[in-house]
Amino acid sequence: MNEHLRYGYAGVSAEPVLALPYLRRVYSLFSLGIALAVAGALVALYVGEPTLVQARGQVVAIPPVVAFGIEHWILSLLGYFGAFFAVSALRRTPGVNVLALGGYTFVSGLFFAPALFFAQLAASSGTTLSAAPVRDAFLLTAGAFIGLTSYTLVTRRDFSFLGATLNMGLWVVLGASLLAIFFQAQVLNLAIASVCVLLFGGYILYDTSRLLRESDRTDPVSDALSLFLDVVNLFLALLRILSAARDR
Repeated sequence: MNEHLRYGYAGVSAEPVLALPYLRRVYSLFSLGIALAVAGALVALYVGEPTLVQARGQVVAIPPVVAFGIEHWILSLLGYFGAFFAVSALRRTPGVNVLALGGYTFVSGLFFAPALFFAQLAASSGTTLSAAPVRDAFLLTAGAFIGLTSYTLVTRRDFSFLGATLNMGLWVVLGASLLAIFFQAQVLNLAIASVCVLLFGGYILYDTSRLLRESDRTDPVSDALSLFLDVVNLFLALLRILSAARDR
């Protein structure tokens, strides 16, 4: 018990024990994952000789990694999910689990680089909601994560009641996303992205609250991975909104 700090207020029932060393471990792994994802995206966007292609009446220089991801999207998808299943399978294997997490987050940066590229390409025409959607989505995501995490850690509120609602909402979003493939309507895509912002903001609250209350603090890689997925999905939802075409 000497490694733990118990929080409590007079007249309030005893609150869960907060393992500060474990939290530091989780957030260190999470920060490493974000850094490696950014590194992967930078490699995809800026390493190699760009390929010049004609698109929409203009010549576009597409980075080779981005071009590969577009041309061989099935291989990219298999690589991404392969890395995800690898880190999921190895999450409790000491040493290897950290390498697997690093590999998956780096691959995530590579995998999502085409979305970043085309968001910024759309912004170059001056018709998007944000002139710099990638930058603004990153800043908004960072602000939301810091704010929601700080609120949960300071107030120590229990958001476990959100679990069922969030899981149901996730299935609704997945179903709506499948429909959006067939109905290419910007209004529907923006609606889905807006719901995703609320959904993954809720997941940040839920997963942070769970970190404070779970009794089995032996799997920091899984907890870091959960936070990473929350933040990445929040970022992608904000990116979709900010890179949408604005009304003229």
